Amino acid sequence: MATTYTLVTGASNGIGRGMAEECAARGRNVLLVALPEPKLDEVTDALKAQYPEQSFHSLGVNLMDRETPQHIFDWCKENDYTVDILVNNAGLGNSGPFSNLPADFYYGQMQLNMMALVSLTHHFLPMLEAQPRAYILNVASMAAFYDIPFKGIYSASKKFVYSFSRSLNKELENSSVRITVLCPASVPTNPDVVQREKELGLMAKLTSQTPAQVAKYTLDMMFKGKPVVIPGFFPRLYKRLGSVVPYNTRLRILAKQFIKNSK
Repeated sequence: MATTYTLVTGASNGIGRGMAEECAARGRNVLLVALPEPKLDEVTDALKAQYPEQSFHSLGVNLMDRETPQHIFDWCKENDYTVDILVNNAGLGNSGPFSNLPADFYYGQMQLNMMALVSLTHHFLPMLEAQPRAYILNVASMAAFYDIPFKGIYSASKKFVYSFSRSLNKELENSSVRITVLCPASVPTNPDVVQREKELGLMAKLTSQTPAQVAKYTLDMMFKGKPVVIPGFFPRLYKRLGSVVPYNTRLRILAKQFIKNSK
């Protein structure tokens, strides 16, 4: 583990932070990438203090900028950081009528949720393929399985992540790289998410898990080679039940639920 790293985007909060902490607990070195805010330094410093024999480095960048994936890759090459696990976690959600937000918001959301993930994967794939065993973990959402009114761009972007991950994993089946796509349900990561969870009621509470729970289960499944991971019994049950509900009925239920977030 001394010369290889897990690189985690969105590592200062939520699932990304959970992944960084769980990787550290498993003896891995971690590269933490997130927005250039004090929280990124706080998380990195805390890991350094807790695991002094391991290596942790941080880079504050904005993945909504088109050139950032190249900058991250160059940073790793310049510092001889060899990545054998890439965790594409950074993403942006929202709820409400499509027309409520400017087009620039959706451009940034799509850049972050899709293009940055694709670009990072493309940049790092040769390095990953050079390792005896390597992994890419792409964070999607349970939203990837549904068309969701009042959350349409977000769910569409997560469908993209799901499809891209499954397709590329097949493409790489004879290589040393395995791709896992994570599809979590509700994960309370900030006050806005906590408030939305309250508004969505019992189902959100039943499917909710902490970032630490999601990270531990996901890494266990990833190392077992699972291509799709849905943490939690109720989210898996919810997906199975959802597949037998008629499409128009499902669409009506989801619209009724997510319109609450826009009021």
